[in-house]
Parts: sequence; C-alpha cells; structure tokens
Amino acid sequence: MSRSLSYKTQSIDTSIEAELVQFSLWRSRLPSQRLILASDMTRRCWELSMDGMRNRYPDATVWQIKELFIKATIGEEWVRILKDILGENFVLRDPVWLVIKLADILNSLSIPYYVGGSVASSTHGEPRATQDVDIIVDIKTQEVEPLIQALSGEFYISEIAVNDAINGKVSSFNVIHLESVAKADIFVMKNEPFALSKMERRQIHIPFNNPEKAFYICTPEDTILQKLVWHRMAFGDSPRQWRDILGVLKLQGDTLDFDYLWEWAETLHLESDLDRAFSEADLIGF
Repeated sequence: MSRSLSYKTQSIDTSIEAELVQFSLWRSRLPSQRLILASDMTRRCWELSMDGMRNRYPDATVWQIKELFIKATIGEEWVRILKDILGENFVLRDPVWLVIKLADILNSLSIPYYVGGSVASSTHGEPRATQDVDIIVDIKTQEVEPLIQALSGEFYISEIAVNDAINGKVSSFNVIHLESVAKADIFVMKNEPFALSKMERRQIHIPFNNPEKAFYICTPEDTILQKLVWHRMAFGDSPRQWRDILGVLKLQGDTLDFDYLWEWAETLHLESDLDRAFSEADLIGF
C-alpha cells in the first residue's frame, strides 16, 4: 500500500494508509451509493445548522428560521428577492431530490442537460457535502417560456436572468425550490468544442436502483477537466476544486480515458495542472 513521495492526501490530518483504505471502501460502493452518501452529508449539515438556529433563537417563527437558513446557505441577498413569494412551509430537501425533480422537468421539455459540479465529483470520487446543484443545459430561446411555466409556482426563476444567460451576458441563472430553498445553478451550454464534447459524453445515472429517477451526469474525465478549468479561473487558489479533482482521480484510477484527458488538457492548456494532479494522485506513467 506504499505510495510515491508526491502523493497528497485529501486532508492533512489523514494518513496515507488510512486514506487508501477509505478510497478502497468508496470504490467498492456503487456510484449511486456514493452520491447518496454525499447527499446525506449535505442534509445532516443543514439539519445541524437548523438546530443551531433554533437553539440560538428559541422564539423564532418558521419564517424567521427560514430567513436565517437562506442567509446561511444561499446568501443574504436572496432574502429580499424571495421574501414576497416564499410560503410558510419549510421542508429540507437533499441535492439528489432536487436533481431528480429538475431532471424530470427538463426531460419532459426535451431540453438536453447533465449534472456537473460537486454532485458529479461526489458520484465519481470522494463524496462531500454540497451547497447547491450545478446543471448544464442546451436550451434555446423558444424553450424559455415552457421552462418558466413548468417551474413557476414551485420554484423561483427569473425570465430576465434566463435570457441573459442564453444571450451570453452571464454564464448561468438560478432556480430555487420555494419550500426547501434548495438552489440549482443552471449553466447554459456554450457552442464550443469542449462544451459539445461534455454534452455528447454525458452518462445516465440511476439512483436508488430506480430507472424512473434516472438523470444525466458528467463523465469522470469531463468532471476532472472542468474542475481544472475552474481551478485555473481561481488563479490556482481553489482548494475545494483541487480536492475534488484528486478525489475523482484516486477513485477512478486506471479506468479513466487518459488519451481523452491529455487531448483536452492540451487543447485547454491544462497540461501542467493535469500532470501535477496525476502526480499527487499517484497516477504515474499515464
């Protein structure tokens, strides 16, 4: 179970031996089981946050707790945006529930999509809690109104924000489930080679062994490459993205398509970052 001197553990307080055992256990689980583990982590974090709020403000109303939860999870600016449309009910929903809900709507509208971000990296690598859900969509202008109609009532969505994303003014728009305040960032797919490749290579993910709840998810290789892009956009200062990258590399190991990784790393000018990631994940010679 020895590793090269360049191997980097996911956390400084975890020994190499312990981490190898941990990844072996995660690797023995189905992708759906790893995602459920990450979803449970997220839900437990939210529950602990709620417990803390109730203990600190024992006389707070449901709405006041909901307001505090919004500030803590998605940002204070959303309290003002959502104040007039939020109801009194408050039910926690985990990321998998939100993904299935939105995937069902996108499928019904025949809008191509896939799930990326930490949901994808938790499925393919080290499971972790997540703040929100990232979904990439190939949406056209004529599909905006049907999407808004399908989401309205149960979700917050801004037609202006959707059109701004489609027109390239911004990269994404938000949808928020009003009862649970669960947020998804919806990224509009660019008409670029790498973006087209990611959509073409997306995989079907079946949670809970239930094909009726299946949704599309980013491949392990494209998850690694996209997170390398985000890491570079953060000027190499994004420990969370880097940890996700190493997590996928360590868990997937030699099952990855290394030719594909190197091909796109060269195109995207990520060779040095990918080489460093391979070294820290102990994937030498690939």
